[in-house]
Amino acid sequence: MREELKYPKIEAIDSVLMKIGVEPSSRYDEHDQDHEYTTCRIEEIEKYFTLYKKNDTTFFEKRVLGCYFLECLNEYLEDNKFPHVLQNEILSLLHTDIEIHESELEYWSNTSNGSKEDWWAITSEIINWRNT
Repeated sequence: MREELKYPKIEAIDSVLMKIGVEPSSRYDEHDQDHEYTTCRIEEIEKYFTLYKKNDTTFFEKRVLGCYFLECLNEYLEDNKFPHVLQNEILSLLHTDIEIHESELEYWSNTSNGSKEDWWAITSEIINWRNT
C-alpha cells in the first residue's frame, strides 16, 4: 500500500463532493472529524459508483470513494437488513484496487473483538465476499 493513500485527504473529499455537485462547506466545517464518513449520503451511492469508474478519477478520490462506499453499504445493511444492489460490484471494485483500499477494508473487516454482535454490519459481508 502506498503510504500517501493510508488516510483520505480533505482535498480529495472536496474534489469528490464538487464532482457530484455538492458544495463541500454544506457537508462539514473545521470542527468536524472523520469527514470521510460524515460527508457521504446513501442516496448518492450511485453517483459515487459512476464517479469511481471514470478514467479521470484520481487514486486520492478513489480512496475517499472507498470510504463512502463502505460507510453507505454499512448504513444500508443496518437500516434494511439486506445488501444494497450495488454491494457486490462495489466490493469487487475495492478489491481490484486493493492497493488503494487495503487499510479501509482492514478497518471495516476487523474481527478482533470476537463478538459478531459488536462488528459493523458490513464486516461479515466483506468476509463472505472474500471467501467466494
